[in-house]
Amino acid sequence: MQIMKPYRIFSIFFLATLILSACGASAPETENPPLRVEYTFWWGDHTMLVAQELGLFEKHNVNVEPTFYEVYSDALPALAAGTIDGGFFGPGDVLLTNINTDLKVVAVNDDGGFNYIIGSPEIQTPADLRGKRIGVPLGTTYEIFAIRALEEGGLTRGDVTFVDITVEDVPAALGNTIDAGYTWDPFASDAIEDGATLLLKSGGSSTITPDVLVFRADVVQQRPDDIRAFLSAWFEAIEFRYSNPEEANQIIATALGISPSELSEDAYIFNAQENVALFSNESPADTVNLLEAFTTNANYLINNGSLGNQPNLIELLDASFLP
Repeated sequence: MQIMKPYRIFSIFFLATLILSACGASAPETENPPLRVEYTFWWGDHTMLVAQELGLFEKHNVNVEPTFYEVYSDALPALAAGTIDGGFFGPGDVLLTNINTDLKVVAVNDDGGFNYIIGSPEIQTPADLRGKRIGVPLGTTYEIFAIRALEEGGLTRGDVTFVDITVEDVPAALGNTIDAGYTWDPFASDAIEDGATLLLKSGGSSTITPDVLVFRADVVQQRPDDIRAFLSAWFEAIEFRYSNPEEANQIIATALGISPSELSEDAYIFNAQENVALFSNESPADTVNLLEAFTTNANYLINNGSLGNQPNLIELLDASFLP
C-alpha cells in the first residue's frame, strides 16, 4: 500500500481551506460613484465649493463631484440625459425638464435673487420698448418678468418681439441683436455699471423663482442615504458661510480663480430650518412658499403651451431628506 507523504496531506488541507474560505467570503462592497452636481457662477451655488474645501462631504460619507457649467441652461439637457445627477435650478426649468425625466426637489437653495430687465442706453423707460426686441429664454417662466416690464410701460407682448437668448448673453447682445433683455446677477449689475438701463427689478423673499436643489428621481430612489448625507454637509456649509463670511468667500474665490472682491451677495441662502418652513405652509407672510412658487410657474407654462398638464407637485416636492 502506498502511503501519502505528510507534506502532500498538508498541501491538500491548505488548498481546501483556501477554497472554502473563498466560497464563504462576501464580495467587497462596491463604492457608489460620485454624485455629479451642477453649479454655476451664482452666490447660492457656491456653498458646494465651501462644503468640498472643508471636507464636509467626506465627513458625512458621501462622494460628490461638483460640475461647473458656464452657461446655466446647458446643465438642463445634461440633467435629463443623466450626465449629471442633480443641480440647482429655477422652478420653471425643473417643471419643463420633469416632463420627460422624473425629478425630485429636495431642498431650497436660495430665494433666486433679483430678476432684471435691462435695456440699451437709449431705452430709458419700459414705454420705450414699443417695437423693440426683448431677449429672454423663450418658453420659460422668465418671460413673466419681460411681460411685467411691458405692463409697466402700458404695453403688451404684441407690441414687441421676443428673441430667444440665454441670460448670460444678454449684456453683450444689447444694442446688437436685442434692445432689452432678461438677466440676473452678476451679469445685470455689471451691465448697468457699464451703461445699461435698469427697466425692471423684482424678486427677493417674495420671488416666484427660488433656486432649488434637484436630483433625478432614479438617483434619489437608489441612493437615499447619499442624498441625506449631501444635505447634511450642505446645511453645515451654509452655517459656516454665515458664521465665517470672509473665510468662506476666500474659499469660493480661490476655487473660482477670482478675487473675493469680485463676489457679490446676489441672493439670500436658506438654512435647514427655513427649508422646513418653505416646504410647509409656515413660511413668513412676506415669503412665497415652495408649493405656491411652483404652482405659479406651472400655471404660466400651461397657459403659454410649454406644459401640457398640471404636474403632481406633491410628488415632485420632497422634504423627507431634510435633516
